Amino acid sequence: MTHSQLRPPTMADVARLAGVSHQTVSRVLGDHPNVREETRARVQRAIEEMGYRRNSSARALVTRRTRTLGVVASNTTLYGPASTLFALEEAARAEGYLVSTVSLRRLTVETLSEALDHLSEGGVEGVIAIAPQRSAVAALDELRRPFPVVAVGTGSGAEIPSANVDQHLGARLATGHLLAAGHRTVWHLAGPEDWQEAADREAGWRATLEEAGVEPPAPLRGDWSPLSGYR
Repeated sequence: MTHSQLRPPTMADVARLAGVSHQTVSRVLGDHPNVREETRARVQRAIEEMGYRRNSSARALVTRRTRTLGVVASNTTLYGPASTLFALEEAARAEGYLVSTVSLRRLTVETLSEALDHLSEGGVEGVIAIAPQRSAVAALDELRRPFPVVAVGTGSGAEIPSANVDQHLGARLATGHLLAAGHRTVWHLAGPEDWQEAADREAGWRATLEEAGVEPPAPLRGDWSPLSGYR
């Protein structure tokens, strides 16, 4: 086996096979509009035949974009944060982005600052923080950020840009449905008090009962663990 067979194919190899210039291959890879469809198809065939893959580091030097997003999360053993992390990675891949994840035991000002510094050194273009705890949201609010940061699962009241489910409305609709079905009251299995989404659900449940003239029973509080669910 020759040395040329051992090394991965380069853009020059693709250009040679397709019978075009190096610049034309670059334009095709960059989806430049000023390339004839016949030429574009020939280059694409050469890319597929040779199994050419773009060097992401070299591309980042030219474009100053890494197409990498950072994700900061804690409690990733729990269903909610874990499923959110999976969905983020899936959505990023669909848009051609890589994901660099930092998992922390607790989201505090100190740990978040270190995580953001680490991700910044890796050249991420933005960070998504899975931050369901109020303390985590408060920590994010305090930090200066060198790139865009969006939080997920913060519940209501977060000052930073965030993407959330309206847990308050969901709890109101669920409670109202059960009351309309003839139940005299509705019990609530509440989450940890430090989780804003849990607080939003509890507030929606409580408000709906009170509006219906029903005294809310004491909520049964858990911590999302299998053991608390069993109890």
